[in-house]
Order: sequence, then structure tokens, then C-alpha cells
Amino acid sequence: MQLLRYLFSVNWAGICAAIVAGLVCGVANAYLVTLINGVVSPMPRPDSQTHFIVTALVVVVAGLVSQVLLIRLAQNAVYIFRAKLSSGIVSAPLEHLERLGMHRLIATLTEDVRSLSQAASAIPMMCIDLATVVGCLVYLWCISGPIFAITVGATIVTIAMVETFLKRVRRLFRAARENEDALLHSFQAVTTGIKELKLHRGRREDFMDRHLLGTARTLRDQNVDAGSRFSYAQGFGQIFQLGTMAFVLFAMAQMLRLPHEVMFGYVLITTFLAMPMQNVMHRIPDLLRGDVALKKIQAMSLSMEAAHDEAALPYTERPAVDSARLVLSGVGYTYLTDGAPGPMGNDGGPLGPPPGGPPHRPGRPAPGRPAPGRPAPGGHGLDHNGPDGFGARPDVNGLDYGSGRPRPGRRGGRDGASPRGFGGHPPQPFAGPGGPGRPGAFPPPPGSEQPDGFSLGPLDMAFEPGQVTFVVGGNGSGKSTLAKLITGLYVPREGTITLNGEQISHDNVEWFRQNSAAVFTDFHLFEDYLGFLRPGIDDEVRRLLERLQIAHKVTVHDGRLSTIALSQGQRKRLALLTALLEDRPIYLFDEWAADQEPQFRDLFYDEILTELKRRGKTVVVITHDDRYFDRADQLIKLDVGRIVAGAVVEGAVAD
Repeated sequence: MQLLRYLFSVNWAGICAAIVAGLVCGVANAYLVTLINGVVSPMPRPDSQTHFIVTALVVVVAGLVSQVLLIRLAQNAVYIFRAKLSSGIVSAPLEHLERLGMHRLIATLTEDVRSLSQAASAIPMMCIDLATVVGCLVYLWCISGPIFAITVGATIVTIAMVETFLKRVRRLFRAARENEDALLHSFQAVTTGIKELKLHRGRREDFMDRHLLGTARTLRDQNVDAGSRFSYAQGFGQIFQLGTMAFVLFAMAQMLRLPHEVMFGYVLITTFLAMPMQNVMHRIPDLLRGDVALKKIQAMSLSMEAAHDEAALPYTERPAVDSARLVLSGVGYTYLTDGAPGPMGNDGGPLGPPPGGPPHRPGRPAPGRPAPGRPAPGGHGLDHNGPDGFGARPDVNGLDYGSGRPRPGRRGGRDGASPRGFGGHPPQPFAGPGGPGRPGAFPPPPGSEQPDGFSLGPLDMAFEPGQVTFVVGGNGSGKSTLAKLITGLYVPREGTITLNGEQISHDNVEWFRQNSAAVFTDFHLFEDYLGFLRPGIDDEVRRLLERLQIAHKVTVHDGRLSTIALSQGQRKRLALLTALLEDRPIYLFDEWAADQEPQFRDLFYDEILTELKRRGKTVVVITHDDRYFDRADQLIKLDVGRIVAGAVVEGAVAD
């Protein structure tokens, strides 16, 4: 069982000590049976009372030691799993987490860990019960070899036959676990979409019948089926056990003319064994669920590890730059459509393609190699090969790039960008099979076939210190993807990003991220101002609360906000406050003003942005507010992942 193997891997010495203590307890239990047998037999043994008291103390002490050791080990193993999962989520690439889905992550962090904890908690008593069973069988062997052989043989046959039931039970538990993901997804939908469900009766009834309650019914039926089959197996085992007892009492005793003392001892041992064997059987479902949960957790962990462990990214403690000139040269990004761990197979392993990308197909370039006849894509440094072009490392998107050499045919001005940050020189598409200039004809992301996901770029652009850039475009044009590239949350599949002439690579991407402060559309507010170690943080927060006209709603004490249960517009002002506190050289705002009243839009565009520009910050604003376009020094329009030709313009207040 994988759960036991994992516990051994956590602390084999502690497990061995707990098992030894459990065996001592089991042997003492068995010896108690011999003492009881000696007391009630026709020829009682002397000094049985003293032996009984000493043995009972051994049973209690050894049992307590075994239980405490195993409880500590089991709960420590659960803690390690929780820590590993949480660290894995924090360290996994953002796009990979987005493909996995929040419902899968929450299900693993809650349901799987809970099942694992219940299974781990059942192990201590189960070990003691098994030790007791072994000790009693040893005593049975001492009093009668033939009865011992019949009992053990019947037990082995019973276990083998019960195992046939348990195979089906395991499959049902695995299927039920997959449905828990779907059920949690429905719970998430019903909480976030409650307004839409209330406003449309037909939608609500259809959602409840086909999704939420439909999945819940399927899950109920699977659990009932699994529980019923296990009960059938348990009942069959009891019938076989009683049949063995009847054979020994009414047939074997007559055939072998066994003494009365032997039969009395057999009955006593069998009666004594009934409780521990029932306990073992009752705990098997918890162990099966724990085994399924462990495999699911391991599949999730392997999925995140296969993508990339961002915690292993090199990081040198150095300050952020004073002013930031950010240049994107030939940058392209393509989403992959597959990434979630598939359903578990009969062996507990994931089915389907490996996480992070589509499977390799014959005739396609193997992962990590460019297609025949194509140059290796321009390397963002996270593949960062050695000087010989070999030894590509996975990037933080979880892919191997290629050679890491710049893509040929790129021209431009300073730092690889076209003059004035591509102004007047829209990027030319890759000369693919459709010929130069054909839309969508640039190369596929390295290491994969042409994916079905959205593609952005190639893009050439520059963002200067003290410059405010507006990025505009329709829904699905690539604005948010560009925002994640600018902040280092995504890494280009091709092209390079440089900050003040320093190419961003595997060795400095973590440092690069520390140069940006951002407010995304799907931002999250923390109640505590985490990571702000400088003194006087409360006073800074109070001043900004006053400036953003929200001090009457929120107060701060010891770096903790009094509440974040506010309207969306007010929450966005708190998110802006946090970004201003960070005081970083690059600022990115994704539709910040969308939920604001006119007076706060004016405050944002006319005061906040102007102040950031005066302080030499590099500011990128994603917006649809055409009324304020004249506040931009540079305006970039995207459409279906590309810069619209002629849509890079100077603002009315450009320097």
C-alpha cells in the first residue's frame, strides 16, 4: 500500500519503533489469552494473578507507545503533504495552475488531505490489532498445529476472495474521487453565479439537475455501491470464518479426537480475535480512500513538478532598478490547451497525455526540438542553454524551449527593439507555409505541435521610464497576456525581454518580477500588509486611505486592515494602495478604472498616473477609457494577439 510506503519514507526509524511497540502489545495480548485460558481451565496455574497484572500493564504501555508514535508520524506525514502541496502551488508556473483549475486544487488541498489524514489516523490501532491477531495465531499454533493450519489456510482463502471484491471497490473510490472534482466545480459555480441562476429559472433548474445534483447523485451512487460491495465482502468473510469454526468444532474435533483443553483454548482465542479482526475490516475503507487520495495528491504534485519548480529559480538578493526601460523583441506566447492531470487509471496513475502539453505524435518534432526546416525559436533565457547549445532547461511555463539563440531575421534599434519602441514599424509575421504576411503564420511554440490555444505576437515594443503607455483592444486581443509577460508571470515562447539592457533569463527572472507592481482584473486582497517590514507602514497606509477617500470605511492597525468586505470599486482602491506602497519601477494596471466612479477615474488618470510619471516610473495601463487617451505618452492597440498597423501613436502630453 502506497500510504505505508510513504510513511516509511517519512521516518522509517519511527515506524519501526512503533511497529515493535505494537508487536509487543500484540504478543502481550496473546499471552493474556493464555493466562485466561489457564485460569478457567480445569487445572488452574499458580501465580496467574501476578502475571495477569504485569501483562496487562505491558499491553497498556506498549499500546500507548505505539499509538502515540504512529499518531505523531501520521500527522507529521499529513503536515509534510500539506506543506509540499502548498509550496508546489506557490512554485508552479501560473499558466499551469490556470489550466489545472481552482476546483482541482481546492479538492486536493481539502478532500484528499482529509482522506489521507483519516487513513493515517486509522493506522495506529490497525497495527495493534494486526499484532494481536498474529500473537493469537502463534498461541494457536502452540496448542494445536492442525487447527492452526486450518485457521490460517481458511483466512488466506478468505482474504483472496475478499480481495476480488476490493478491486471493484478501489475502482469505485477512484471514480468517486474524480467526481468530487466535478462536484466542487459545481459548488464553485453556484456560489459565484448565484445572481445569474436566480434570474433565470430554466438555467437554475438545468444547472441543478444536470450539474450540481446530477454529479452529487452519481457520487452518492458510487459511494453506496462501494460501501455495499465492501459490506458484502465483509459478510462473506464472516460466513467463511464461522464456517471454519463450525468445521473445527463439529468435524475436526471428532476426526482428530482433540482434547477438551485444546478445544476450549481454540474457542477462547477465536472469541478474543473477533474484535481486532472486525476493527481491521472496518478500517479498510478508510485505508482505500487514503490510498486513492495519496495517488491523487502525488499525481497533482508530479504534475506541478513536471511543469517547473519556480522555488528552484536562482535568486540573487539585489535591489530593484531605479528606473526601468523594458524592451520586448520578437516576443510571442501561445497557450497550451491541456494541463490538468487526467483521471486515474486502474493502477492509480493518471490517464491521458502528460501534464503541460500535448503528446508527441509521429511526424511531429519531438518535445524540445524545432520542427524540420524551422529555426530554433528565439530564446527567452529560461531555457538558457550552455555555450554549445545543449542542455536546455525547462522554463517557468514548464516547457523546454530550444537552442536559446535569437531568432534570425530580427532587426531593430537599441536593445533589439525597433526605433522609438516600434513606432511606425509594425511587426512582420513569420514567413510560414502561407507565405510572408499571412496572418497567424508565425512558428508554433517550441516542443509542441501547433496548439489550439490563443497566440500572442511576435511583438516588438519598448516601455520607457517616465512614460505612460496605454494598451487598448477588444476582448481576447491579448492585453492580459501581455500584462503577464511584462510582469514576468508568463515567459515568452519566443523572443527576448530586456530590462535596462539585461536580458531576462532563467537566472534572473525571479529578480525581474520584484521590479513590478500590478493590479490585475482578478486581483486578490490580503488583509495583512505582508512583506512590508519597514517602520511606519500604518502611517503610510492611513495617508493613502485618505487620498483614495476610503479612510471612513477602512482602518489599519499593526499592518492589518480592519475589513476588505467592500464594493468592487473600493476593493480596487485598496489594491491600488498596496501597489503604491510597493514603490517599484514598473507599474501595470489592468482595467483599474472599470469599476470606479467618475471622480476616482479622474483621480487615477490625472493625479496618480501623473505622479508616477513624474517620479520616473514605467507605467503600463490596460484600458478602454477613450476619454483619457490623451493622457498617454504611447498608445498601443492589439487585435487577435497582434499590434494593429499604425495603431502606435504619441499621446497629446508626450514629452
